[in-house]
Order: sequence, then structure tokens, then C-alpha cells
Amino acid sequence: MSLTDYDLVPYPTAPHQQTHPDRLAAAGKLFGMRPAPVTQCRVLEIGCGDGGNLIPMAYGLPDSRFVGVDLAAVPIAAGQKAAADLELRNLELRAGDLRAIDDGWGEFDYIVAHGLYSWVPEDVRERLLAVCRERLAPAGIAFVSYNAYPGGYVRQMLREMMLHETRLAASAREKIAQARAFLDRLRQARNLSPPWQEVREQEIQLLLARDDGALYHDELAGLNQRFYFHEFLAAARSHRLEYMGEADLHEMFDPKGLLAGFAGTVDDFEQRLDFLKSRRFRQTLLCRAETPLRRRTSPEQMAEFLFSAPGRRLEDGQIEGARGVCIRTANEAAIAVAIALGDVYPLPLTFEELVPYAGGSGVLARLLYEMMTTGFIDLHVYDFPCEESVTERPRASRLARYQAARSGDVTSVRHIDMPLDEIGRRLVGLLDGTRTQKQIAAALGIGGAPELLTPSLEWLASRGLLEG
Repeated sequence: MSLTDYDLVPYPTAPHQQTHPDRLAAAGKLFGMRPAPVTQCRVLEIGCGDGGNLIPMAYGLPDSRFVGVDLAAVPIAAGQKAAADLELRNLELRAGDLRAIDDGWGEFDYIVAHGLYSWVPEDVRERLLAVCRERLAPAGIAFVSYNAYPGGYVRQMLREMMLHETRLAASAREKIAQARAFLDRLRQARNLSPPWQEVREQEIQLLLARDDGALYHDELAGLNQRFYFHEFLAAARSHRLEYMGEADLHEMFDPKGLLAGFAGTVDDFEQRLDFLKSRRFRQTLLCRAETPLRRRTSPEQMAEFLFSAPGRRLEDGQIEGARGVCIRTANEAAIAVAIALGDVYPLPLTFEELVPYAGGSGVLARLLYEMMTTGFIDLHVYDFPCEESVTERPRASRLARYQAARSGDVTSVRHIDMPLDEIGRRLVGLLDGTRTQKQIAAALGIGGAPELLTPSLEWLASRGLLEG
């Protein structure tokens, strides 16, 4: 197999919460489906890279089965080595073309194609959707992300400029350097009217903050197409797939009532939301066309889920939840529920555990429903197991220790990417369950003040990085 651009310039892969079976199953359940249980499911990721998203899933869900495929052989080989080092017998990574996926691959409860659809030619897009239809189980859910209009027009403008400015680059590295230099010059020009200047600068800052691999493969690639929602939906329906929802559930709601009284179909509603939000990226969930769906949701459904949110008090009195969503309220029940969620975050709480904070199940159901539609909380169907207390001989997960030895990012039990500084990496590496806290403190050079270790260990426990 010949080398691809992804072999020559690695693309950064990382855990993506929206693709975890828990997130997909929660969305399916909200809309009336009966998805496969998270602890015993079959997952296929198309375009998996080196397995940065699949490996933590396979580690955390040992009784589920995971398969990844990618055209780039070098990242696949790296992922295979990591899987072997971690002794993950429930994960298979394959180098190959998605167009070769056939009946021999079997059936899957969840299919993930993140960061692929917009960057491949039409025949590959069509085959991707066909694979979703052919390989999805009857109650299966497919995740397909893609760049969207109308919000994508500004990024498309900058992309076209960069492609022109770098057209003579002799190598990928030279192309990346030229693109960054051009964006920096454009940012400093400040020759637009204030509203346009602000829009352009925000986009440029986002681009310059990207990893070289992401900038090269996402923005400087030969293909990077954007689609209106109705165009993507028409393509999906041509393969007998149906729109189920969005991986970020709040994106489907209109809490401000901007579309109050709208009488169109769910397709028209979603497209109108894109127009209002200038949406530029979608993480769409599909199911088989014959799957019954319940489109109308209600507060009463909240009793079926678990919930998570950071729940942080800010200096101005607001409480910050997921995605930076803030609430300012005098409602004591809402405040109590938000803070209770924050106390255990990133782990979720059940509906029953939250009832005492709200003062009643009816009040809680309405609060949680409102928090869900605004994006303040996330819904779950899986109670992620982890060690929440710090033992005398603390042990970080084998996955976290393996990752800390190789990079500054580790993955929590909640499938969240957690950056660590050098001291944090050293600390995680020492937590193999054989050392006492005093021995760990001595190894870190703080043997004279072992109490300094306690906050760090408690932080690791609270983030779901320790095992019992």
C-alpha cells in the first residue's frame, strides 16, 4: 500500500466524547430508540487514524468489540502497537479502503466517521453512507461529521486564499509554514470595517491555534467540501438512512423561541436553525430508515438518564456548565442541582441522586430538561466506573500511565482528554499500585512534605484517572 498524506504528515487523533457509545445511546434513547447497551456493543470507526479515539473506548469497555479502519498504514501500525502493549483483545485496527468493507466485517451497533465526509470525493462519500446502511444493526446509530453551510463560508474564503498563497510550495511542511505566515500577515493588516475585521480575526485565530497536522489535512487538503444540512440529508436518505439527531443534543433545540410557531418538518426546522446559528460544522446521527423514532421529547423522560456538568460558580454570580454555558438564576433548586453536578464532575449523577437537591422529582425533571436543551448538562445512560477515593497505594489506570509515558495528554474514564504538565506526567507514571503515598512523594522530591501530594491525587481521582 502506497503512503498517503496522513502517513507523511500525522493527523492528531484524540478521544472525542461525542462518538462514545454512551453519547450515541443517550441520544437514541431520547428519541425513542432502544440502542445496544454500552457495555456490550459493537463499534466501527471509519478513518480511525492511530486509534486515539478507539483505544480508550476499548480499554474502558472490555466486553464490547471495536474495529477501526484507515487508509493510512503508518498510523494504523502505531495504533496496533499501542493496542498490543495494552493487551486490548477487543480491538482490531485495519489498514484499508472503506470501499472494501463488506459482509465479512459483520454488523455494528455504532458506526463512527468523524472528520471524513467533507474530505473525500463523492464516490467515497456515497460508499461511506452505503456502508452505514449495510453494516448498521437494526437499532444501530451512525455518527457522521461534516463541514456545513452557511457558517462555513468565512472559513472557505480563508482556505481558498491559503491554497492560492501556497500553490508553489515544494513540500507539505513548506505549505504549512507559508499558510501560517500568510494568516499572520492577514491578521495584522486590519484594513476591514470593524464588524468584518472581527469576524476574520476570530477565524484566523482559530486556524493559527491548530496543530500542523490538523491545519494541513483540514484546511489545506485538496478536498474540503461543505454542505447544507438538506443536501447531506438527501444523500443519506438515498441510502435508506434517516436523520435521528445531533451528537450534541442541545443543538436540536430552540430555547430562545426564535422559531416559535414553526410548522415545518424536522428537516426544515434543522435547516432553519442552521441559518439562524450560521452553523459551520455538524455531528449528525443517522439510523436505518425503518427505525421508529419519537420526535417529541419531554421533561418526564429525564428520569431515564444520568447527568453531568461542571457546575462551577463564577465571580459574577453565574454558574458555568458544559460548553461554557452559564446560568444566572435566583432559583435555589437550580443552583443546588448545578453545584451538586459540579461536585462530582466529570462523573455523572442519577436522577434519583439529584431529587433531594431540587426538592421533588417534577421540579427536577423540568430543570434538567431546560438544562439539556441549553447545553448546560450532558445526558448519559452509562455510569462510568472509577476509583473516587485515594488509597494508600493509589493506582492510575494502565491506559493513563501508558499515555503519560508518551505524551502530555491522558484519557479519563469519561473519554475526556486531560492535559498534564511534566510533573503530572511523572506522578501518573508512579501510580502503579505498588508504591505508598510516602514513596511517591519521595520519588517526586517532596518527601519532606508528603501532604503536598494529596491535592494532586484527589484531583486525579476526581477526574476519573484512578482505578481500584
